[in-house]
Amino acid sequence: MSRFESAESIDAQLTSLRSSISDLAHQIDFYKMKTAAALGGAVFMIFLAAGAAYDLIAGKAAAWSMIGVTRQTLISIAIGLAIGAILLLAIGLVRMRQRDASLDIKLDQMEQEYAELLELKNRPS
Repeated sequence: MSRFESAESIDAQLTSLRSSISDLAHQIDFYKMKTAAALGGAVFMIFLAAGAAYDLIAGKAAAWSMIGVTRQTLISIAIGLAIGAILLLAIGLVRMRQRDASLDIKLDQMEQEYAELLELKNRPS
């Protein structure tokens, strides 16, 4: 096999490997993004529930009555937010625990193979 044919073969392998790396990285990033969204939503809901609870404890629930929210409704909102936050936190933590670490290892191996092929292609004969 001539140097030109070998270079074409390496170029094809590089193109295929680059596509595979991109697809796998996208899959990993999408999983991480969904986990982060669940955890971020949980934190946001915790802050909202804590604010509502503070207003109830400090006796500032009367301010809510100006917009038509009664004390009982504010209690229900605070409880609902707390439950939602706990559920999102649980979902995020379960997703973190169930994460497939072998995908990261596979991605690292593919990137290493890509680097080796690139080095082989650029090596002078």
